[in-house]
Amino acid sequence: MLNGFIDHLWQSIVFCTIVCGLTFVLRGTAASLSVWLWRVAALKFALPFALLFALGAWLGFPVRHSAVPPPAAVSHVVSNGMAIAAPAQTFAPPPLWLGIGLAAVVAATVLCLAGILRVVRLARLRLAAEKAQLAADWHDQPAMPGFWQTALLAAVALCTVSLPMIAGATRNREWRQAVLAVDQEALRSASIVMNEAPPGAGILSSVTANDHGVTIRNINIQDLVSLVYGIGKFEVFGGAMPWLEYPRYDVRITGPVRAPAVFDPYSLREPMTNYLYQQFGVSIRVNGTCQKPCKDYESFVIERLPRCTRLLSAHPGCI
Repeated sequence: MLNGFIDHLWQSIVFCTIVCGLTFVLRGTAASLSVWLWRVAALKFALPFALLFALGAWLGFPVRHSAVPPPAAVSHVVSNGMAIAAPAQTFAPPPLWLGIGLAAVVAATVLCLAGILRVVRLARLRLAAEKAQLAADWHDQPAMPGFWQTALLAAVALCTVSLPMIAGATRNREWRQAVLAVDQEALRSASIVMNEAPPGAGILSSVTANDHGVTIRNINIQDLVSLVYGIGKFEVFGGAMPWLEYPRYDVRITGPVRAPAVFDPYSLREPMTNYLYQQFGVSIRVNGTCQKPCKDYESFVIERLPRCTRLLSAHPGCI
């Protein structure tokens, strides 16, 4: 908590410095622009970038497949940027240095706020003079920002909003990748029980996870494969095989799950593939290769083997 507060004050001080540079570049333009820039700088001390960081984490990093990590270049830039933007949380200094850092940023914050009050007061005086001059001669309009000044303002505004969101989305994706790797290893030898769902359950399925395992209810073979491989339902095909869609099953996977709230069914790919092979005699082939890690948007072919170890309810015949 204290580390985050120190980083918030540090980020606000840096933002205040950027606004100071902007007002210098925009000197000679309308005083109202300077007033609003300094108001935004003061408001930043009340609104942490952590809100944008959390929003980016909630939106997530755009990847086509849950097993795809964020680009290495983006992760590298975010890691280096976090070391500058959030040093207290990145390096976790000992209590003594944490106290020194807190005292330093609080003192700098007081100086920044005092400076903002002073420059806002001066800008208001200049704004009042401009209004009086405009009332005397309406042709005497204050200077407006030029093209490059406007472009600079837009770039700073865009970076201020987008960079924390990108950092939050990237860190969230990296965390999900780490959770997925742990769950994949932990569930590799998970116990799986698969029974037919009660009749009349409809066509909707559900997935729930807790610390001790995962429950998938009312799902057929086609949807199950698409779920654990992280692909679309209609990318899974196996010819004229009615058992792909019927019957429907309740599946219980028993094993440790690290973060049930963000559980990714892709971690069940290996144990579920082996279970379908052993219990139903179902072979899943990805571009002709059986039980190999997949890539994005490949064709998944399901086929029954000549020898079936378990009957498929109303469709017991082997292919």
